[in-house]
Amino acid sequence: MHIDSFFSLSNSDINSAEFVVVGIPYDRSQSFLPGSRFAPNAIRIASWNLESYSSIFDVDLDFLKVCDAGNVNVDGDFSSVIKNVEKFVSDAKGKVLITLGGEHTVSYAVVRALNEDFCYLVIDAHLDLRDSFDNDPFNHACTCRRISELGLDIVYLGARSYTKEELEFAKSKGFKIFKPFNLRMEEVEDVLTSYDKIYLSIDVDGFDPSYAPGVSTPEPFGLNPAITLEIFKRFSEKIVAIDLVEVVPDENYVTPMLCARIIFEFLASKSLSSTEKL
Repeated sequence: MHIDSFFSLSNSDINSAEFVVVGIPYDRSQSFLPGSRFAPNAIRIASWNLESYSSIFDVDLDFLKVCDAGNVNVDGDFSSVIKNVEKFVSDAKGKVLITLGGEHTVSYAVVRALNEDFCYLVIDAHLDLRDSFDNDPFNHACTCRRISELGLDIVYLGARSYTKEELEFAKSKGFKIFKPFNLRMEEVEDVLTSYDKIYLSIDVDGFDPSYAPGVSTPEPFGLNPAITLEIFKRFSEKIVAIDLVEVVPDENYVTPMLCARIIFEFLASKSLSSTEKL
């Protein structure tokens, strides 16, 4: 089997592609298990194990125009990373962006660079609403606090681990929190129907560790990752960009493989018109 250093579906340059995959291998602030800087390349390797046909959406992915643009340079402090992400996003303007983290902080850099009016829909075990953590306002535990300062609405799926202060802040902002224990997609759809655009951020610790053991801050009692298929079936037309973050590659590639499959199914769902979806 052929395995290469780029995402297996990549077949176009950045100018002709509709979808652009980019890695941001930054994990400087991770507070428990480090190593998500290795995730972009691990997800790329895992992608070569997967069939390029989506049996779920009946799409042959080989016919999509996909570019793997490599990794953003993350040398220096986080302000340097933000500048590098801004430049990349400018170069990829008009494309559907798929970002491979890295810690969750990279999501802020991408959202800020996109500078669009969308709902920030995030699968996450945590609220990430601390104003500062370890004396760092750009710690991965502060990502959604910084995103809230951009004036965006936030909707959480799978949140189950947070401080009382974070919960009170979320309530004060009117952010919606759907816990994993009684989540109903019809209720989520009722909330998201008012938004024309969605940015989907997938912190993989939002899934139960039995499905995704390779994450930086695992948390029991999480979501089944099949929820992403429901999200794609219902909302893919509205999703303008996605990221997958906080993966620390496990030895057997279980978690990178899951991430690669999620990307495949997002590409498949995004390629279809609403009338063709299941």
